[in-house]
Amino acid sequence: MDTFAKKLEETMASLVSAEVFCGHGYESVHDEAVALVLGAAALPPGQTESLLVEGFPEAIEPRLQQIVSARCVERMPVAYVLGEAWLAGLRFKADRRALVPRSPIAHVLAEGCEPWLVDGLEPRTILDLCCGGGSLGIIAAHAFPASKVVLSDLDAQALTLAQENIALHGLEGRVSVAQADLVASLADGSIDLLVANPPYVSADEMTELPAEYAHEPRWALEAPEEGTALVIEVMRGAARVLSERGLLIFEVGETFRVLEQHLPRVPFTWIDLPEGGAGVAVASAQELRDWSAAGIL
Repeated sequence: MDTFAKKLEETMASLVSAEVFCGHGYESVHDEAVALVLGAAALPPGQTESLLVEGFPEAIEPRLQQIVSARCVERMPVAYVLGEAWLAGLRFKADRRALVPRSPIAHVLAEGCEPWLVDGLEPRTILDLCCGGGSLGIIAAHAFPASKVVLSDLDAQALTLAQENIALHGLEGRVSVAQADLVASLADGSIDLLVANPPYVSADEMTELPAEYAHEPRWALEAPEEGTALVIEVMRGAARVLSERGLLIFEVGETFRVLEQHLPRVPFTWIDLPEGGAGVAVASAQELRDWSAAGIL
């Protein structure tokens, strides 16, 4: 009987040979191989090295071959292959109804948004805008246990996945979903923390993305105006709906350079992301209103 170490080695070799792209929550083929082998064996992450010398059950060999094929031949992201993703230490259901959970905003939320909250006050109301499967809003709900959280998206299918993740975390009493087009229907000053990971990939960039991205909903990736249209709309809307102590955190990835070109007079605050990633900014309600009043936003 082969050991777990042997299956890990074989899986890594398959991933390398297939030249898979590791951009959906895993940093290397080693990490992906570990996830696939453990997933085939229905074992959670965090196993000790002692597992490596144990025999790999022959009964689950077909399952491993099936998921390795889905990853290497079909080029499905690991999260879709396994039906789950881990982010900021939490497990989420994942499938093609929404993007794979991977936003670096997750780690900012898990750390309590320090030092960005006004006077250190925890938010009473949190909105996860363009929520997809709801991972960011649910992480925020764990970080701020007294808050009310709304997961908002225009896509009804994404919201069904978000509802499943709410139930998975037992947060039905405190986290809800809303089908809405950005913040148009929200009352002025009603949100203390607005988290947004809107589509920000340009049409040209979409044609250059690795094959793995083709499994994700295109509407959740692509945005007009070189990828900046929706995030600028979010910033303008946030200036209205945030409370006096409100805070906006948004992600635009590598599009941050283009966004700076589109809004050259806005003094963006880009967060240093020790866990990796780029293009996450923070802005207070007062900053957003000042920029709007000055006509630079």
